[in-house]
Amino acid sequence: MTQPNPNDTKLEQQKSESEVSSLKNQTENNYENDTEAAADRIADNLEEAKKDK
Repeated sequence: MTQPNPNDTKLEQQKSESEVSSLKNQTENNYENDTEAAADRIADNLEEAKKDK
């Protein structure tokens, strides 16, 4: 069994690309969830405003 070459950065680059992709997906999901939550709050506020009139 051979030891991996410590100077071989290809594996590290692949890992980094995978991590970046994962973080990007998390960020997009968080943004989408935050946007939906904000839209829900706006709709709720609009309903409350209509009731108050």
